[in-house]
Amino acid sequence: MDKVKVGVVGSGFIGQVHLEILSGFEDVQIVGVMDVDKGRAKAVAEKFNAKVFDDLGQMRDAGVDAVYITSPNRTHFDYAMRALELGLNVFCEKPMTISLRDAIELEKKVKEKNLVFQVGHNRRFAYVYKFMKEKILNGSVKPLSFQIKMNRGELLNPPWTSDRNYTGGFLFESTIHLFDMVRWLLGDVEEMYVLGKKSVYPDVDDWAIVMKLKNGLIGTFTSCAHASWMIPFERVEVYGEHNMLMNEEMEKVHFCKGLGKEVESHDFMKVDFKEKWGYVEENRIFIDCVKEKKTPPVTVSDGVAVIRIIDACYKAVEGGNAHVRLEG
Repeated sequence: MDKVKVGVVGSGFIGQVHLEILSGFEDVQIVGVMDVDKGRAKAVAEKFNAKVFDDLGQMRDAGVDAVYITSPNRTHFDYAMRALELGLNVFCEKPMTISLRDAIELEKKVKEKNLVFQVGHNRRFAYVYKFMKEKILNGSVKPLSFQIKMNRGELLNPPWTSDRNYTGGFLFESTIHLFDMVRWLLGDVEEMYVLGKKSVYPDVDDWAIVMKLKNGLIGTFTSCAHASWMIPFERVEVYGEHNMLMNEEMEKVHFCKGLGKEVESHDFMKVDFKEKWGYVEENRIFIDCVKEKKTPPVTVSDGVAVIRIIDACYKAVEGGNAHVRLEG
């Protein structure tokens, strides 16, 4: 395969981010885009010298090898299932689905079709989190406990972000990335004590969660949807034996080497966000996996696992039983 032929479903902000990156790869041909907003689809297609398609079948007939699903959350499952049925490799933005039942069904379909399916958890490729992962893997910090927060300033812009029927719920927005970071950096979750309430919006917008991981680590995870974008709204703190790791958004990361020792810091503020947030690397890896028919680093099973955590959180709050154990 000399060039991977790509189609994109959803030509909004994140769809255009991926298109800009893909347009810089010599081994990628952008064939076309789809969007319910036909005017936007036409404008974006013209920008990237591509065609406008009405459905995935047309994309397949045009020779597309892989499709990017960057449409609204609630549409991901249907588009992904259809793409797989048509024999297309899939890059699906987070959340993979907005229900655990759909996530499990999608996992079965991926395994049945034996196609490349990558989930868009870009933080795994962000500079700050890769630094943390390296320090954990090489033993510089042996995690014993952790604190994580993932806030959002508001659910007003765009207005649909407060509509759970549209997004799946607040936890399926940016918060889902940090649930994935728990698993990727620290390990699988075994049990949680979950508290949540509706403070400002119709959806549960304040969360306080105590976690115990299967490897024995304990920690806290908090998320607020009405925090007014006070920085840092995204932070992971990992505590070892008198040493620790901490990030400030995806801009800075710090490594405290011990009592009375120096703190090593890295500042990525001037790096283009597509690089420092991991979008360029995740796209490069997906295209390579399609060409080489390899399993991607963020699999459909990873998508299921993080949705299982979110499903347990909502069930705990809605069912009135704060203590939950995760299965699967």
